[in-house]
Amino acid sequence: MRAEPPASIKVDTFSNIRFSGSPDLQTGNAGLADLYIPVLPGDSIAKTDRPSSSTVVPPTQPTVQVTGRLRPAVVVVHGGAWLTGSKWTISGYAQQLAELGICVLNINYRLAPDAKFPAQVDDVRDALVYLGDHAEQLSIDRNRLGLFGYSAGGHLSALVGVLADESREVQAIASNWPLADSRWARLPRISAVCAGGPPCDFQSLPLDNDALSYFLHGSRRQFPELYTAASPIAHISANDPPIQLIHGETDMLVPIANSRRFAELSAQAGVSVTLTEIPQQGHIVTLMHPKTQAQVSRFFRRQFFP
Repeated sequence: MRAEPPASIKVDTFSNIRFSGSPDLQTGNAGLADLYIPVLPGDSIAKTDRPSSSTVVPPTQPTVQVTGRLRPAVVVVHGGAWLTGSKWTISGYAQQLAELGICVLNINYRLAPDAKFPAQVDDVRDALVYLGDHAEQLSIDRNRLGLFGYSAGGHLSALVGVLADESREVQAIASNWPLADSRWARLPRISAVCAGGPPCDFQSLPLDNDALSYFLHGSRRQFPELYTAASPIAHISANDPPIQLIHGETDMLVPIANSRRFAELSAQAGVSVTLTEIPQQGHIVTLMHPKTQAQVSRFFRRQFFP
């Protein structure tokens, strides 16, 4: 039986770690992450020099060696319509999760229009590979790995989560990784996904609407396969991990029908899914709402510290 973590946990944060060895993620802010290490009773932590805000630490040179009890880990993914935003916009949630005793990797991914789908999906996968590759060194329990994101980050988290149980060939429809890429075999299993305000279905958009061309290359008429590949709702299956959805009832940017339909189909497939609706709140306010914050913590506590 796992012990419940202490109520108050000190957190060490390591900024601007480059979490991927991919050549596409070696310059600029994309590919940088902040690593939050909860310091648990009895831990022994050997640290290298803490990087400055302008220093990048390659993934082959992690900044910390943790010896102690195994802890869960979560990749945190920011929003911004796949077009803008950065890890700092969701850092409050990263700190909140770390204070529960969870190791957190809060990432920057490549942004559209310079990087189009599925580049961002691969960046989330790269973050999972990083945690899996360094699980021993960070005292991470590979059986307790999760994803949390909001808006575009919620979409990416949900998509990676529901695709994870599919064959490599199916996952590759939403990837630029070659089928022979060694990272496929190194992807750890995802055991929990929390997605706030996620766009879940691009398949029902008007055929000639090109509003998402900056992300999905063109209209649905031009790229129907991509619109399906990018839709989490198209990949629901019985073996998907437990999923917590959180959505503002009056969200005008991403209508709540996205999450309601996703939850309905997930439940029909036998997935453990919960939808928490935040009454009379829109897209942005829901991200900052105390009920959202409480539900995120409640979900990961339930999944990781039963």
